[in-house]
Amino acid sequence: MGNLRLCQVILVCTVIFWGNPFSGHALDSPQITDLIQSAHQGDTRAMRKLGQAYYEGDGVLKDPAMAKCWIRQAHELGDKKAEKLWNDLELWKYAGDCDTLLQFRESFAQNRIGARWEDPVTGMMFVWISGGCFSMGCHENAGKCRENEFPVHRVCLDGYWMGAHEVTQGQWEDFMASNPSRFQDGDRYPVEMVSFEQVREFIRELNQKSPHKFSLPTEAQWEYACRNRGRRISYAWGRETFMPPANCGSCDSGTFQGRTAPVDSFYANDLGLYHMSGNVGEWCKNVYDKNGYQDHGSDRYGFKENGQPRVVRGGAYSDNVSATGCTRRQGMMPAMKSERVGFRLVVKKRF
Repeated sequence: MGNLRLCQVILVCTVIFWGNPFSGHALDSPQITDLIQSAHQGDTRAMRKLGQAYYEGDGVLKDPAMAKCWIRQAHELGDKKAEKLWNDLELWKYAGDCDTLLQFRESFAQNRIGARWEDPVTGMMFVWISGGCFSMGCHENAGKCRENEFPVHRVCLDGYWMGAHEVTQGQWEDFMASNPSRFQDGDRYPVEMVSFEQVREFIRELNQKSPHKFSLPTEAQWEYACRNRGRRISYAWGRETFMPPANCGSCDSGTFQGRTAPVDSFYANDLGLYHMSGNVGEWCKNVYDKNGYQDHGSDRYGFKENGQPRVVRGGAYSDNVSATGCTRRQGMMPAMKSERVGFRLVVKKRF
């Protein structure tokens, strides 16, 4: 039981504390996730492979101490090859007692993939998106891609908390004392008709009243979340193109056809995020550059802090299905407003 408990603790800490892989390696985030899950279930081969990944920095942040912990765990559970790795890599020489990981259990247990957290000041619900590497841009399941979705490039992200849904009219009114939306059908509908500059003012208000730091997501954070942590899916709901149950112009939108829907309507994606495709497009932090993917850094997709236009992602209630794809990109001037555009937030919690 002690070994199993240690394995569970290592799993939590691996996903959260060391979940920021760097680019240029063979393994991607879904593969690492699969290894972690298998190791958690007692698969010694997965423990051994995960240890090798940490030793080599393959798909995860290079950390020989974590390699030592995983391979030792595999050896203690009877994996003979683990003993050879232990000696060949001289893992015994790395400092750190794996048992000390137990102290992280309470601190990081809440930060598991899909964990939910409600900010007490704003009442906004956030979902934990664990970090990883993915291939950003057009992929084989993305349908007919546009020029601005190339070239495909590897991006690595730290974990982050993302709004489970778009910011609502009620939440906007609580802090801004007004409701600029066209479709004023209730507090649970997305706020729209807000410019990028107005959104920044809203965020400044939140940050003055909350101990946590709110911001718009970067374009990479947004796509990674829409694609269920970078998986090769076309839309937030998967790959269905014929009248999927979502809110877009050619979707099965029911009574919401031609207008916005409540932010928690229809189905969430696998991470628990609503309306990543459809309902309203969403402002992102990045300056929009149709050729921006050609200038990305080797490890992280960078963004310019100042400039115009700004990125809008996700498509809206009036768009065809194809325009709501997770890789689709468009730009909009920061002073412009549209009933088709709202936003969601990410937050850095300060414990």
